[in-house]
Amino acid sequence: MGGDSLEVDVREQNGVLVVRFSGGLDWSTYMRVQDVLLDCATKELVGVVVELDDLVAESPALLVVFDVVWLSAARWPGISLSLVVNDHRLRSALESRGLPRHIPMYSTTAAALAAVVRLRYEDRVDAALPTCRCLPHVAERITERACERWGIQSLLDVAPQVAVELVSHVEDENPLALLLRMRNDKMSVAVRTTTRLDLRQWHTMRRNVASIAVCNFSMGETPAGGGRHIIWALLDVPEDSHRPPSYLTDAPVFTHQA
Repeated sequence: MGGDSLEVDVREQNGVLVVRFSGGLDWSTYMRVQDVLLDCATKELVGVVVELDDLVAESPALLVVFDVVWLSAARWPGISLSLVVNDHRLRSALESRGLPRHIPMYSTTAAALAAVVRLRYEDRVDAALPTCRCLPHVAERITERACERWGIQSLLDVAPQVAVELVSHVEDENPLALLLRMRNDKMSVAVRTTTRLDLRQWHTMRRNVASIAVCNFSMGETPAGGGRHIIWALLDVPEDSHRPPSYLTDAPVFTHQA
């Protein structure tokens, strides 16, 4: 199978990205499949559904790519990822290898779409940050407004400073994107960038975030495809910290898609 034997079609359906792979999955197209799915997962509308019936794998071992993507993307932003497999032979090949280990599998696209757990639009912020010296201040203010909007009183003095810490450690010639999410009892603060941090920078950033956070937190890095990745911090929101949210008039920054 040649490297040009794979065709990819991506469409949006009811707020979900539906990805159809057609042609050959071999070692020359493996990374393309992985990058396409990571890129879709980190665009994160409300979910990603992958149609596989027209995909022919050179080896069943290559089908592990879907679990690799899930393990990379699920930590942050925790995007819903599911497979549509109606072809009996492909389903048997997946199941014989115990795949997918973590990803739900459906017989039809309609069933997969119906099962997507939707993150409300109001629970997410995607903001392109300016390439100027005021960048940390802008990130701080955006995060403050998100905390006010979501009624997270306990993190009002924490999450904005975490955002400042993240953007201050990233030196990128391209515009950064600040990504904020609120899911159940966790808030995530993240930056999408093409810059990679070295171990020393990671150590410094983790230490600084630990000095800021007054709650349990975790940090990590998720590939986003196309040479980009997401540096994120996931903050626990104490159960007794919520207050009624502020119904602020939406600023343009909350509706800007990075």
